[in-house]
Amino acid sequence: MRFIEWNDNFITGVHECDIQHKKIINVFNAIYDAIRLNINKRALKDSFNSLINYFDKHFTLEENLMEKYGYPELQEHREEHKKLKETIDKFMQKPEEEINYLEVLKYLKNWWVNHIITMDKKYGLFLESKIK
Repeated sequence: MRFIEWNDNFITGVHECDIQHKKIINVFNAIYDAIRLNINKRALKDSFNSLINYFDKHFTLEENLMEKYGYPELQEHREEHKKLKETIDKFMQKPEEEINYLEVLKYLKNWWVNHIITMDKKYGLFLESKIK
């Protein structure tokens, strides 16, 4: 059972960002499988840390593209990324045995899907014509 499926609603039109979005979905699904299989908490925390590091890489890509092409809503987008990082940090500061990894994953999935549909698609429309 997949935790999240890629679908056309996630396409931003910015190829590199869409590839990274697909990778994030794959990581979500791998972590979900690990939770269902009761993988040890240390391994789960390591997996989440890898996801967080990939989010940072992805956010940097997005923000650099938006800055390069003068996206007018860059600051709002950057703030959303910052808020997510702060929330994740709060979750992950707890000892690994106290973290409800499934709840954290659900939170991240909901945030991420909403973020793509409401914010990333907007930058996609703006950047699509400028990058080609």
